[in-house]
Amino acid sequence: MSQVEREYIKSVDDAILHASGKELKKLQELDLKTQLLGNSFYDTYANQHAEPKQHNVASPATHKKNKRK
Repeated sequence: MSQVEREYIKSVDDAILHASGKELKKLQELDLKTQLLGNSFYDTYANQHAEPKQHNVASPATHKKNKRK
């Protein structure tokens, strides 16, 4: 395991230790889900907390609307 992986696991563990009751409930549900599916808790946690990438792509409807102006 690399140093980066160790640091990530420690940061997730710290987040769990300092989580509110509501957050702990969500983490518990995630943990159960990962156990039932046989997935890694840390991988699933990372995927759920990854920031969605925003794409600035205009839809065809937006393009037509702007063209009329």
